[in-house]
Amino acid sequence: SAAVSAPSPAVQQVRPSSGSAAGGTLVTVVAAWLPMASRRQAMLVTFGGVAASAVSVSYADTFATEVVATVPIVPAGAGVTQVAISAGGGSASSDFHIFTPGQSVQCTSGCVTGIAGGTSARLSIAGFASDAAFSVSVAGTAAGIIGTSQVAGGAVLSITLPPHSPASAAPEHMLWVTVTSTTGSERAQTQILYREPPKAASAIFSTSGSTLEITFDQETNGGGVVACSLYFLAPDLTVFGGSPTCVWSSPKILKVSLSSGATLVPGNTVSVLGTSLSSLDTVSGPATAMTISVQAPVIKEAPQILLTGPSSIGECDSAEMRVEGTVGRGATYAWSCFDNSAVHALISGQTGSSVTISGSALIVGVPATISATATNFLGAVSEAAFRDVMTKSVPPPIVSLNIGSPPYKRHHGLTAFASAKLSACAAPGAEANLVFQWIVSAGTQPLSSNQAVLTGTGSSLYIPPGTLAGGGTYNIRSIVIDASGLVASADRLIRVNSEALVVSLLGGDRLAF
Repeated sequence: SAAVSAPSPAVQQVRPSSGSAAGGTLVTVVAAWLPMASRRQAMLVTFGGVAASAVSVSYADTFATEVVATVPIVPAGAGVTQVAISAGGGSASSDFHIFTPGQSVQCTSGCVTGIAGGTSARLSIAGFASDAAFSVSVAGTAAGIIGTSQVAGGAVLSITLPPHSPASAAPEHMLWVTVTSTTGSERAQTQILYREPPKAASAIFSTSGSTLEITFDQETNGGGVVACSLYFLAPDLTVFGGSPTCVWSSPKILKVSLSSGATLVPGNTVSVLGTSLSSLDTVSGPATAMTISVQAPVIKEAPQILLTGPSSIGECDSAEMRVEGTVGRGATYAWSCFDNSAVHALISGQTGSSVTISGSALIVGVPATISATATNFLGAVSEAAFRDVMTKSVPPPIVSLNIGSPPYKRHHGLTAFASAKLSACAAPGAEANLVFQWIVSAGTQPLSSNQAVLTGTGSSLYIPPGTLAGGGTYNIRSIVIDASGLVASADRLIRVNSEALVVSLLGGDRLAF
């Protein structure tokens, strides 16, 4: 067993986050993980070290405590201080703004900047003496005053914001700006947002491993389809394959679709160039180059496989058993045969996508059940696929299929070719009477002809564009019948890619009013 300790107490909410130095403001404070004893003891709430004039507990349980406290008179006057809540030996605190009634400052322009600073902001001041001179600081760092102009009821200051060095990284930092009269008797605060440049938060493969999704810690200025070279160095483009595509699916997420030849695997790192990347409003300035480790997805899409090969051969033939389907790159295979020890010994140590079984290892008329599983580069394992094979004294033809290489696309036509090789044991000339039939089925398993997506005859089959649905998996089976009526077949499993929608304007007036 191991001891489990609760997190340290923390203030989660302060509503409102400011109050008058003259006291009287009602403030709700929500704190988490105060000790259990706090439910039975009086709460102590302080503002700038001064105890609240009244405290009432709204609720208190194991996880959270809510109190309503009245801000006391704060002798120190305006400024950024701390509201603290304590009870049962535990305490937590958060920033709180004390203001002087009648004195205020408001940022009217340039109120968001990058951590490098150097940009201009305008502050509108009210309630100070008409002849007051000012100093300005941001989180304790002096800001340069560019100019001061008097207006009815106050003054307008133009300042240069200083740089900010955050204690810890975060997409943005809300900092207090303090305007003080040179006499020190008048003071008011407002807040300005400092934004850090974007940083890559995660790089995770899609469930199928075909796409790398890079998520940033904030919305960026990226959008649409972009050249991958804009964000990645040449070595990373190489591991993405020969022709990767990069698309911003949202301002926070860049998707890299890997292409043929990709070698990227979980645990690798990729470097993201930052020169073209900034916050959505661009005020953060360009990001710096960043390196991030690539992770496997939590849910992995297992390969879908079909075991193809002849169901019967002659004693003088060999049977090639091959795994077909949506396996993906870098796959390894495990082979077995549970009902023929000689065949099992022959194939069990092989890891390729196909094995060859000699007819001499099989028993005439007795099926040997071959099984295979595929493991892709993400570590996802397919369900086992099975195929029976046996030797026959009068064997049927041995069928082969050729469909070409993926990707297979919905709007492209596809031609499949079949060939049949007669058994080495067959009589010469029998190939002249071969009959070819085709069945295309939705899913991984062959269906009957009346359930098929498409059927055909002849040694080739043309599948017109639009016949197969994008994202679907299809079984393509070729059946061969010889002159004696013996039947053989071969199957291929393909997956059809979905295509992005393309919007076109046809006709009409393209002039927008």
